[in-house]
Amino acid sequence: MRAVVEEALDRVRQSHGLDPASVDAPARWPIATGYAPWIEEVWANYLSNAIKYGGSLISVGAAVRVDGDVRFWVHDDGPSLTPAEQAQLFVPCARRRSESAEGHGRGLSIVHRIAGRLGGACGVESAPGEGNRFWFSLPSFDGGVPHPHPTHQSVAESSA
Repeated sequence: MRAVVEEALDRVRQSHGLDPASVDAPARWPIATGYAPWIEEVWANYLSNAIKYGGSLISVGAAVRVDGDVRFWVHDDGPSLTPAEQAQLFVPCARRRSESAEGHGRGLSIVHRIAGRLGGACGVESAPGEGNRFWFSLPSFDGGVPHPHPTHQSVAESSA
């Protein structure tokens, strides 16, 4: 995952002029199943949005959950989202607050489709004064075998 996150950060740095030291990331990452180019797209969307709409502090991380999935996240210290805004985030062409931001409002709907196709999920946690944490989950990879997940499909199965 480190290499995938670094590729996404490089993309975002080039398009937004992001300072290389401005994103806090862990030294080690849990291992999950997925398709690296699609996962890079998820990271790039989340990081780009954190820069456009978030505050000045951005961090990324992950944790293995009790259900065996790995939850990856991007946290920003920007203004929190209302419940109504949260409900519209992963809908195609829904945009957050700033109409002057670049893009077409499709990024988070793409994230939603990718997470689902890879057997995971996505969402946001937001509370006043605490910023926003955008997350996606993927089945964990344990000992060379993907963690059993009732909705998990390999990329080959999901593109058939």
